[in-house]
Amino acid sequence: MNLPIEKLALNILKTYEGANDYIRQIQKDFFKNKSFIPTKNQSDYIIKFHNIAPHSVKKEVAIHKSCREFVKDQLKLDFLPDKIYIDKLLSRKEDMLHIWGCFGGDCGYYQTIFISKECIKKLKKVPEIDFSKYEREPKPHQIEAINKLLENEKFILADDMGLGKTTSSIIAALEGGFKKILVVCPASLKLNWKKEIMNYDSGDNISIVDGVDFRAKKWTIVNYDILKNFHYLPQRGVKLSDLPPSPIDFHKFDLVIADEAHYLKNSTSNRTKIFNNFTSKIQNRWFLTGTPITNKPVDFYNLLYLCESPIAINWMFYVRRYCAAKQFNRKGSKQKYWVTSGASNLDELREYSADCILRRTKKDSIDLPQKTIKPIYLPIELCTNYNSYIAEYEAWVEEMLAIGEKPSVTDHLTKLIKVRQLLSHDKTKHTIELAEDLIENGHKVIIFSCFTQSINSIHEHFGKSSVIIDGSVSKEKRQLAVDRFQSDDKVKVFCGNIVAAGVGLTLTEGTIVIFNDLDWTPTNHAQAEDRAHRIGQVNDVHIIYPLFDETLDVIMFNTLRRKMKIINQVMGDNMITDDLSVGQEVIKDLMKQ
Repeated sequence: MNLPIEKLALNILKTYEGANDYIRQIQKDFFKNKSFIPTKNQSDYIIKFHNIAPHSVKKEVAIHKSCREFVKDQLKLDFLPDKIYIDKLLSRKEDMLHIWGCFGGDCGYYQTIFISKECIKKLKKVPEIDFSKYEREPKPHQIEAINKLLENEKFILADDMGLGKTTSSIIAALEGGFKKILVVCPASLKLNWKKEIMNYDSGDNISIVDGVDFRAKKWTIVNYDILKNFHYLPQRGVKLSDLPPSPIDFHKFDLVIADEAHYLKNSTSNRTKIFNNFTSKIQNRWFLTGTPITNKPVDFYNLLYLCESPIAINWMFYVRRYCAAKQFNRKGSKQKYWVTSGASNLDELREYSADCILRRTKKDSIDLPQKTIKPIYLPIELCTNYNSYIAEYEAWVEEMLAIGEKPSVTDHLTKLIKVRQLLSHDKTKHTIELAEDLIENGHKVIIFSCFTQSINSIHEHFGKSSVIIDGSVSKEKRQLAVDRFQSDDKVKVFCGNIVAAGVGLTLTEGTIVIFNDLDWTPTNHAQAEDRAHRIGQVNDVHIIYPLFDETLDVIMFNTLRRKMKIINQVMGDNMITDDLSVGQEVIKDLMKQ
């Protein structure tokens, strides 16, 4: 005959001599009161775990912010716990841990606690470091960043652009004693990383990976675009054993540093899938980005997931809670899809992600000169054919409406390229005149454009007194152009494509940044603005946006500046939220006009 579960548990309690403190507590109640009957949950626990010996831990761990209220409510505490000392791991069911531990330094009272594995993280003690041994001694805010990285196996260093994240991570990697470090960055920054590392370590310890030749050293630098050559994802119908060995897995890196980590925002891209897959085997992961949210909170999800933050355990919970996500049926199909472009509960998102991110702006007690942003409005009459070009776009919109078609945002933006190119072309003359006036007053000028024809025209005008970087310029020539602008008094103008030259470069000899035209992505502007406003700059930096009044220019500029408010709120500034993409907002405002 099968005995009831409670009877089986009582039989075990009569003779139990194990070290599980939870079972021993129940056993103590049983010995005190012979009529005691354990609950069904207690009985189930006793039967399952009475033969399993607890694991000795004896470590203090941190509790993630998002889990502290749960622990407080579970144990009816009168304080919000941020740390817990784990004496033993009593049992484990999937990711739920049952621990025997205590709070506070003296640990006078032990109790059993149920807590998710994702809710706790190891506390690493950082020894005192003598930073004076470095020829380039880090600044105080960099020392704080170094300590944060060393305290955390998985961490996002999201300091504002120009505050020396690269230097901080290099010194932290050296002080952490890591033997094999994989640096993943955009292709344009590989040479820059090598030069930075060589300030602190021998060039013989550095390997830059190109093409399909993966040669690993202490420091191995590879760009995102070629990761697919060195790591292979599982494929349907293909056994893992049939795939060639992964060079990245083979070298067993003990630290990965992902620079410009917002490149990993799209969880569905092949690049991100590959990165997520191989980093699952690397214990230590540091992410560097001045713009962890490039446009909306969903962009932040994958970085939090890679940091094993509790709020990123469940994608559906995250997008519903922080992206105001809604689910819709696909037209003519039972298939559903999610719209995750919104933003919600941003103050909570900032609070709950604070455990795994350090974010400082240049305003946060960091000694950098002031940066000012100034739009300069040009009369619409100076922009030839604008009205006819925008009328052509409006006619297309009306035609689509008339035939019952609803163009996508991408369709709209494609149609608007012609208008943007016209604005850019007509503005080059005024940008050149503005730059010439500033040069006469002793400034070096940085000019950005989205369009090859415009930036080439500006470069051709200034000739030998200018340098240029666009997508066609090699890594070596990029650095040569930067060096000339920084050190040659005859070079007065830096001409750059906003994407190709907008990241990873130090242009502190420039004090004026002019945007000849506008990009759709606000963080591309923020990155490019701060090529001059960064460590090493001793003068105030002025950012100038020439805009044709009453045109698409003004709508885009206003939308881009508004969009940065979401990013600033999640990163620490109390700003307004916004739930539309730049393109959607611009189109909406155009329709109003």
